[in-house]
Amino acid sequence: MKRIKTAKQLTFTYFSIVAFAIIAFHFSMFESLIENIESIYAENRMLKDKNTAVSLLEGTDFTYVSVPPFSEAYVGKENLPAGIVLNSNITDDKPYELDERSDIDREIFSMRSQVILNGKRKELYLLHYDEIYEISEVQMFETQSTQLFLSLLLLVVSLWVVMRISARLTKPLALLSRDLGNRSSSNLSTIELPEGAATLEIHQLVERLNVYQNQIKAMIDRERAFNRYASHELRTPLMVMKGVVTLLGKSDSKEFLERQRQRIDKACQEMEDYISTLLSLTRAEDLSLTAYRLVEDKEFYDIREAHLVYLADKAVEVDIINTGQIITQLPMPTFHILVSNLLKNAMACTETGSVTIKVFDNTLSVVDTGCGLQGKPGGESYGLGLMIVRDICEKYDCEFSLLDNESVGCTAKVSFPKQSS
Repeated sequence: MKRIKTAKQLTFTYFSIVAFAIIAFHFSMFESLIENIESIYAENRMLKDKNTAVSLLEGTDFTYVSVPPFSEAYVGKENLPAGIVLNSNITDDKPYELDERSDIDREIFSMRSQVILNGKRKELYLLHYDEIYEISEVQMFETQSTQLFLSLLLLVVSLWVVMRISARLTKPLALLSRDLGNRSSSNLSTIELPEGAATLEIHQLVERLNVYQNQIKAMIDRERAFNRYASHELRTPLMVMKGVVTLLGKSDSKEFLERQRQRIDKACQEMEDYISTLLSLTRAEDLSLTAYRLVEDKEFYDIREAHLVYLADKAVEVDIINTGQIITQLPMPTFHILVSNLLKNAMACTETGSVTIKVFDNTLSVVDTGCGLQGKPGGESYGLGLMIVRDICEKYDCEFSLLDNESVGCTAKVSFPKQSS
């Protein structure tokens, strides 16, 4: 497996590569500049010396003449000194360094020119050696060596500064990584900012991690609540069906059998509604594809009649006040579960008095005269209850609130989003 480098190591590597690349580029450019200057100087000098050599050779039969202070002229290639090997690419009136095979230990430039001497076209070869320029070139390279040393020193100082900055920037990430690595999978507590977290990115990272932590915690809590309460919600219709099965063997009356059949049918429908609602809350759906529907008045009366049994012997009246219409994307089973849980919650909290279902335009309120939010309802827990209500509202973008009334009891209110035009 390939070893993964730390941010500090990557910073050191990349900075070093860039720094040495810059230094290498600087010296290659300097060397190229020196060579170009030398070549230009030699060309201009040799072109001038060529004219001088022609004037010295004109009217004579000499094949060699010295052109002080740095050049020598030869007429014809055959008259060049032994050990001189010209560059194979040589062209007229351009300076070229001698071929590497030349038996010369100095850096000599050569130039070939076509000239007219004593009325005849001849080849004139100039050899140029400037000792002063060579000395100056050495001195310039010595100067550059000093600059190289200073550049390397500056590089070391800069690298030290960069490493300090890198250490300061990466230390919070290292601490955060170590903290997360030491956490157990069950630890969903808030992640604290690491020491030295001075940058906005670290704060945003920790904030987003805590958001994910809270989402995971909420999901786990919801799953635990489902496991704890779903059995109770489904046990009621199962007990009804079990009791009906027991009663079926005690009478052959058609009316009796029809009543038991209706009880089984009702219990099965209740179980089906709960299962479809719980499953829908765990699925991701595109609500833009879900059609709106108008909630009929009959639905509220059917829900009330189905839940009057929860009042037992309580002196509680259940009223419905309908002054508006609700248009919603909630499927009918899901809407019934929503209203049923609000109603059961109000009934469980109310020993005497009333429970009122109030229907306004896109708003539903269940008002009771019970113990309020600070009290404890009597009897067994009603199951998923308000947790299912909150999950349904969250999925379908509804607003849910539960507040104490000014006198007694509390009000559960659900506001449904308006249909987009």
